[in-house]
Amino acid sequence: MTYRSEDLLADVLSGYRLTASVFHHDDWCGRWQVNISGSRRTTFHLIGRGACWLHLKGRAAPVALAGGDLVVFPHDAWHVLTPTPARPRSGATAFPAGDAEGPVTNLLCGYFDFGVAARNPILEALPEMIHIRCEQTPAYARLESLARLILAEADAGDDGQHLVLGRLADALFVMVLRAYAREAKDRRGLLAALADARVSKALAAAHREPGRPWTVESLARAAGMSRTAFSVTFGKLVGEPPLRYLTALRMRRAAELLQDRGRSVAAVAEELGYETEPAFRRAFKRVQGVAPGAVRRGRNS
Repeated sequence: MTYRSEDLLADVLSGYRLTASVFHHDDWCGRWQVNISGSRRTTFHLIGRGACWLHLKGRAAPVALAGGDLVVFPHDAWHVLTPTPARPRSGATAFPAGDAEGPVTNLLCGYFDFGVAARNPILEALPEMIHIRCEQTPAYARLESLARLILAEADAGDDGQHLVLGRLADALFVMVLRAYAREAKDRRGLLAALADARVSKALAAAHREPGRPWTVESLARAAGMSRTAFSVTFGKLVGEPPLRYLTALRMRRAAELLQDRGRSVAAVAEELGYETEPAFRRAFKRVQGVAPGAVRRGRNS
């Protein structure tokens, strides 16, 4: 089996139990400002129509946003949206008065969540902000279509809207990540590793068979590199040694398998290459922060 880069990216994403929620969608006019910083989650804003200004910490000039624009903050960077380029009055969200007048801006705001407690190399590979103008190139046509579908669903107010918006927002993150990975000139971290012709071969092999008794030497052979060159290159790109990445991969896969109550903890341990259940339990607790039984009982990491 040969992995394309898109297949490998999808496989990497699948281990993070991505969920998304849309918590606000409304028309704004008059004097208003929106600040959802401080949630410790990945936040996003979709400009449905109209225009507004984005203020960022450490940047003197605000960023102009127009209808169709999408901004994502992978690391919960401080930001405020306002209707004018004037500096925000304070850091808090301010709702307009009921009789406010002026240009109307339609905003849809939400969160992306990753159901793992361990470090997340996907988010670590992303910048403080991703700003996508959906009309900037033909490559963004599908993303723009999805964004418009999300806005249409939010406007409809039909039964089950919350569930539908969450699923659409999940897809939105994947498409944003693909668009960023495709266009970024200075990829870093895991995205840089996925773009490396040799290291990506080792990543694909590990993701195909996480339970195989991998060593640095065998992963290096999969990459077609010497052990030393592979270790140095992998560590430089991914930000951690190969076997530490492999352990984290196994524990994410274990968290998925543990949802199946038909599989015992011992069976999951064996499937992922652990000779004893206690060794697996120790590794899981170290990486995920909770015991396997806690995940099985629903207290997911």
